[in-house]
Amino acid sequence: MAGPHPKVTIKAVLEVFKENDDACEPFNAPEIADRMEYQCHRNTARNYLQDLVAMGELRTKKVGGGARVYWQPCSKADSSNDT
Repeated sequence: MAGPHPKVTIKAVLEVFKENDDACEPFNAPEIADRMEYQCHRNTARNYLQDLVAMGELRTKKVGGGARVYWQPCSKADSSNDT
């Protein structure tokens, strides 16, 4: 069984937020999967997003049904753009 492309990493998922015009904009897992340089399945994106939440890099909120959105806290986004 094939896994995700080797370039689909947790770092690549976080880069989607950093490269967006509004680094604090929320996205759902399918949107992240579509925005990846090497597209991945939404479940793969969701797994990485949940890992980033557990690491404190992202926040999440349930928005209805089983849907969730994920965003980078603006304080983290602002400090990462200072480098």
